[in-house]
Amino acid sequence: MSKMAFELDDAAEAEFYDIVDYYKQFDHALSYDFIQDFENAVQRLIKFPKAGHPYLYQTKRIFLNRFPYAIVYKVYRDELILVFAIMHTKRKPDYWEKRLK
Repeated sequence: MSKMAFELDDAAEAEFYDIVDYYKQFDHALSYDFIQDFENAVQRLIKFPKAGHPYLYQTKRIFLNRFPYAIVYKVYRDELILVFAIMHTKRKPDYWEKRLK
């Protein structure tokens, strides 16, 4: 089986950089820790794409270990993991739904 492709939609990519910038204003090491936590979650996701928790609108989500965020995604034809949101788990959990339309 070949490695599954992984993509962030434009809004999710912008969220990623916003989160990194947010943590960077407090401590550069903290922003680096967020990036590492995110990358570890992505590696788990690529290795086990169907292991995420079922979520809204046939999406799944996988939680970061250290930070209060979840990656919201769909798997298409067992070929592509498309991320719709890097969602803060304590704030407006459904803000990203319009991205599915």
